[in-house]
Amino acid sequence: MLRRFMITSFFALAAPVAGAQNDPTGPIVITNVNVFDGSSEELIEGANVVIDGNLIAEITTEDVVVAGGRVIDGGGRTLMPGLIDTHTHIMLHSDPVTQLMTQDAFEQGARGAARAKAYLDAGFTTVRDLGGNCFGVKNVIDAGVSPGPRIYCGGASITQTSGHGDFRMTNDGHPRFDGFAASGVANTTKTTIIADGVDDVRAAVREMLFRGASQIKVHAGGGVTSFKDPLEAAQYTQEELNAAVEEAERYGTYVTVHAQVNNAVVASLDAGVRTVEHGLIMEEETMVRMAEEGVYWIPQAFLALQDVSSNPLFQDPIQNAKLAKVNAGARQAFEWGIEHGVKTGWGSDVFGANDIFATFRQEFAFRDEFYEPIEQMQQVTGVNGEILALSGLKNPYVDGPLGVIAEGAYADIILVDGDPTQDIHLLMDSNNIALIMKDGVIYKSDLE
Repeated sequence: MLRRFMITSFFALAAPVAGAQNDPTGPIVITNVNVFDGSSEELIEGANVVIDGNLIAEITTEDVVVAGGRVIDGGGRTLMPGLIDTHTHIMLHSDPVTQLMTQDAFEQGARGAARAKAYLDAGFTTVRDLGGNCFGVKNVIDAGVSPGPRIYCGGASITQTSGHGDFRMTNDGHPRFDGFAASGVANTTKTTIIADGVDDVRAAVREMLFRGASQIKVHAGGGVTSFKDPLEAAQYTQEELNAAVEEAERYGTYVTVHAQVNNAVVASLDAGVRTVEHGLIMEEETMVRMAEEGVYWIPQAFLALQDVSSNPLFQDPIQNAKLAKVNAGARQAFEWGIEHGVKTGWGSDVFGANDIFATFRQEFAFRDEFYEPIEQMQQVTGVNGEILALSGLKNPYVDGPLGVIAEGAYADIILVDGDPTQDIHLLMDSNNIALIMKDGVIYKSDLE
């Protein structure tokens, strides 16, 4: 049971700075805020939120103080869950990505930690990493050595030979045929792992689970960044996809798939995957099926809908041609997803150098065409929290739910200047975020 606190009116009227200095180790009360709880369409106006340790203890519209605790006046700002990005690659932090091959493990780790810190600076208190050796960065963050968000690491994503995740150069060796580990950027950075056949797929899933993966990512179809596979190619046999899902479920977690085109998505649904990344060239009946089966969809509006010629990530003619196909199908996919009520999460799929990373919040702007601000707020908090919870027995954060403001939830909180339910662009500028709290600890505050 969570501890309840005495309610009075005296301290609620006290000077916020004086109240904030009482006991920095005790409970924290954030007063005078309008609360978005991660799911509701209406804000709780004039609310006070009590944080005890790393959890939210109470949300009330009554005056409240904690004897010996700390009071922070929210000044009428919007209090909401910390933001969540459910598709990122914090270890793919250089441009071009092949530069990673010249960096030793210490440099890669340091750059990954800097990328993680940049997420927290932007108000993102949790990310789900879907391709990269992020376990070390996660560990130092969780240990309090380095600031950053919670990380749900997937480890290396699993790809077939000549699949979307096979980034070897023509003369690079193959782990099976050449008797040594494949070289190339994917192997060097442990971004992807090549696995062919049911037994190899099972082994690859088990290896990622051994390393600490919260979820498993499989490349089930062609992609834009890769050069050896057509965008339309379905990858992995049904038996291989089934094996991946079966092994993940043995450990109480799930598989997500990279899949753009319909045949890849259908095969993945047949296997029992729980989330689909991208999926922007699907048929309507597949969208209906996803809605009926409760499968989550994480599309990327920014990557898909920006002008093909100006996208800094995809300048090769092969990549540009593929991106044009995604661009052509994306708007229809978003419209079908909305029409049929597909559960839609928020994920940027950002990777590359810092100047490219700095654009990842453009996802908010590009979704403007399809979603109301409150819908995007639900996606980037509550819905994404549901996606994270799919990791079940492999969930690294089990003290409470994420993505919600509720009693017993993790105290991952941001305070926003203004009302993002009216202007989602407020979340695109860190200067609009007056307070960032993660795990009950204030990381940033402009209020004191």
